[in-house]
Amino acid sequence: MWRDLNYAWQEAFSLAWESFKKNTIPIGAVIVDENGKIISRGRNRIFDTLSNNPLAGTGMAHAETTAMLALKREEHLNIKKYTLYTTMEPCPMCFGAMLMVGIRNIKYAARDGYAGATELNDKMSYIKSKNMNFSRENEELEAFQICLQAAYEYKTQHILQQAVLDSWSEYCSNGVLLAKELYEEGYFQNALSMSKPIEKIYDEITDRLYKGESFEKII
Repeated sequence: MWRDLNYAWQEAFSLAWESFKKNTIPIGAVIVDENGKIISRGRNRIFDTLSNNPLAGTGMAHAETTAMLALKREEHLNIKKYTLYTTMEPCPMCFGAMLMVGIRNIKYAARDGYAGATELNDKMSYIKSKNMNFSRENEELEAFQICLQAAYEYKTQHILQQAVLDSWSEYCSNGVLLAKELYEEGYFQNALSMSKPIEKIYDEITDRLYKGESFEKII
């Protein structure tokens, strides 16, 4: 349930929903300092044409990069102690940016079987020397994010849609299946028209997920 999420996750998913509302990929990210205080926020802005973010409209406007963009080197000397929360497993670009910026602790909600790059963490001695720590939270967060992002795929009808959905279905079929059901029901369209808050959306979707047999089996 939404009330059980820590503040960083609540902010990250709020940002993901904001991106969905702006017709761009629903991924959100926040960075917290060594004391757990949120110091930067980011969301996907690749297709957010009205945004004034300097990365908006480019292929670089991922949630993680827009969050890291605000970190001035001289203002964040303890950056290696910071933690980045992202609703989706980082892609190769974001992985590389985190590595070079100095982010060493990354928590992500959902695996990305299509473009996720956390396996790069043990591919080079240089990367290994940075001691980056990646951790996935739990199945509930993963299923919600996959459901939200799959719904976006169904809405946009991207040319690679089926390949992306198939990759996610290998480990989170319940999230993909529910996304299709909700899309066909018009759930997300209604949520947008009613200005439904993310906390209500999260609870309604996770409630549906818990009722599904496939979800009960993996938790």
